[in-house]
Amino acid sequence: MVSIVKRKDVLNIHVKCKHTDPGNIQWFKCEHYSHRTKRKNNLKYHVASKHTNPEVVKWLQCEHCSFRTKRKSYLNNHIKCLHTNYGNLQWFKCEHCSHRTKWKHNLKNRILQHTNPEDVKKFKCERCSFRTRWKRCLNDHVKSQHTDCEDLHWFKCEQCPLRTKWKTNLINHMKVKHANPEDVKWFKCEHCSFRTKRKYCLQKHIVAKHTNSRDVISPNKMKMEQTQT
Repeated sequence: MVSIVKRKDVLNIHVKCKHTDPGNIQWFKCEHYSHRTKRKNNLKYHVASKHTNPEVVKWLQCEHCSFRTKRKSYLNNHIKCLHTNYGNLQWFKCEHCSHRTKWKHNLKNRILQHTNPEDVKKFKCERCSFRTRWKRCLNDHVKSQHTDCEDLHWFKCEQCPLRTKWKTNLINHMKVKHANPEDVKWFKCEHCSFRTKRKYCLQKHIVAKHTNSRDVISPNKMKMEQTQT
């Protein structure tokens, strides 16, 4: 797959990340942890999110709700996902099928599904026969299968003993176990009184309980509503 860019600095980053031998790369290393990255900005974000006192961090606040984040890209994605009218979105459309998405990287993943497997770059594990199309999947594999527990960066809950290897798991745990019910955005079934904090649980509920209903609503049309106080 050929990558075409409009800016020279973006091309340089692409060549550095995709086509440069790791032994020849200048790595930016964290002083507090074993984390390292090929990009200086990524190291700044890492230090700000992992090793900086939240009280001195410059938070970016959403104008529409209580969401806040340390990264501008996260705020933009949040607004795009939750507060932007579908008619005003820039959709990324697949040239091979009717699929469209809000996210450019999702379109790239979709195009890979239409690509000859022999032409797709595979990321291979250095310790076993595992290989994958996705770099993040390789990172997850190495983290879960080949990393000692002592060397892992654990995400720990501040309110109970739970710890996890994955940040998303901690976020979901906090939402399910420790969030104030009045602050939770609930996914509500339109056929009964069932509600849940997770969209996929609502989808499973509808399949299990309402698949024979003539008026069943597609999961894609589910609306997230906030609990009424």
